[in-house]
Amino acid sequence: MIFMKRRKFLRYGAIATSSFLLNIDVVNYNSSNSLLSASMSHKKLYDWVILYWMPYDNNLSSFVTPILQMLKKGVNSENILVVVQSDFSGEKQLSRHIISKGKINIQKLDTANSGSEEVFAEYIEWAKSQYKAKKWAIVFLGHGGRLDEISPDENPTLGKKLETKWMNIQKLSNIIADFNREVNNSVELLFFQNCNKGTIEAHYTVRNTAKYTLSSQLTLGAPNYYYESMLEFLGHHPEINGGQLAEKIIEFERSDMYYSYITNNRAVRQLPEKINSLIDSIILSGIKFIETDELKPYFYVQDRLVDFILFFETITSKSKVDKQKLNDFISFFKQSVIYRLQKDGTLLTPKPEYKIFSGLGMFFPTNRNELDKYRYLQVFSDLKLVELFNSILFN
Repeated sequence: MIFMKRRKFLRYGAIATSSFLLNIDVVNYNSSNSLLSASMSHKKLYDWVILYWMPYDNNLSSFVTPILQMLKKGVNSENILVVVQSDFSGEKQLSRHIISKGKINIQKLDTANSGSEEVFAEYIEWAKSQYKAKKWAIVFLGHGGRLDEISPDENPTLGKKLETKWMNIQKLSNIIADFNREVNNSVELLFFQNCNKGTIEAHYTVRNTAKYTLSSQLTLGAPNYYYESMLEFLGHHPEINGGQLAEKIIEFERSDMYYSYITNNRAVRQLPEKINSLIDSIILSGIKFIETDELKPYFYVQDRLVDFILFFETITSKSKVDKQKLNDFISFFKQSVIYRLQKDGTLLTPKPEYKIFSGLGMFFPTNRNELDKYRYLQVFSDLKLVELFNSILFN
């Protein structure tokens, strides 16, 4: 996520304090605080519970309050609950805002580390212990990081000078997949509200966490503006599914905030059987070299990326293999994997290739060491990408 410096953002600082003085209860919380637990029989059943993870102990810190303000204004239904676990610069503890209609409860946690997968696991386990929901959504905010990184904390241990702590998407995926099973597969949407998490590697990693995944292939803005309208709509239409909720996020967002892409995770799970025969054909063709410029590479942090579909279109053309396999895969990708692609945003520096991007990027290593760094991700074993890279890049 990039840091958007616009004058209108500053107005939130003046109104934030007063807007949160009404109907707020603040308590200190730790995992052994039995006063905050609820028996299953006494839990209110919500139509939706949306869990936000906001590790803004970095240059995004000033956006915590405006986002909370927009979320608070949007929750106008008794059957919608929003919870935000947040961190921002200078705070000694993480905060948990529990936002229901007309009320906010705030818990102060006994940790300062928002870059911890274990702290995130405690958060969603707490949510499961406290609330019942017909449908859940989980939203990650923060910077995007490298291919397997997400949502950093620049000060994970109070008072100590440490390097920035990133969370690992594979660890998070395992945690959320377990949670999803425990709530009877009712997690409808996982939203990467992060820069450049629209990659085949990220989407495949989280394929078992939710029914749908929403992400951006390119850079996001901040603080985003969909919150209030999306929640108001959801209060009137709680019957929608995770894909439709993601569509509403896109619809209610400003065009200068992000390019977005929704996948149907049932189809994402079918990727190996749909693409590996095409990869085998490309390898068998003996293709040895392609001009990188033809692939329209783009970069985020230290990773080189290419568009997923453009990559396979280009190397298939170069390899002279049967185009039908490519056509069959692209048809599957566009009709089944893609739920909705929105790429008319105005935020990014205009480049012609962005208009032909498919919505998902793909890691394109420059050497074996880079590839080896990420080979533990299951996408590199389930999809024959390592074999492909060895064939076209490293021979």
